[in-house]
Amino acid sequence: MERRKTVHISEIIQELLTKNNMKSRLDETTIAQKWEEVVGKTMAKYTRKVYVSKGVLHVEVISSVARNELVMNRSILIEKLNQTTGNETIKDIIFR
Repeated sequence: MERRKTVHISEIIQELLTKNNMKSRLDETTIAQKWEEVVGKTMAKYTRKVYVSKGVLHVEVISSVARNELVMNRSILIEKLNQTTGNETIKDIIFR
């Protein structure tokens, strides 16, 4: 019997995610979960309903002042959020 090369379980999982086109959905979920970490607790308490759809992050903001600050920092937020997944998952952010 021939012995095969050992493969780490994380490599197998990554391969399965890629083959089944689930990696992008997993990245979107990760970004929604990391929202508070990226913007900070203070800013996150002014936001609700954070979700990703087709590369666009949708965020409901309950304060106009917080919304303006988030809009001004949109490009920085996109960059930080994409760093959490290691690829360009988020292309735009819509604040409502």
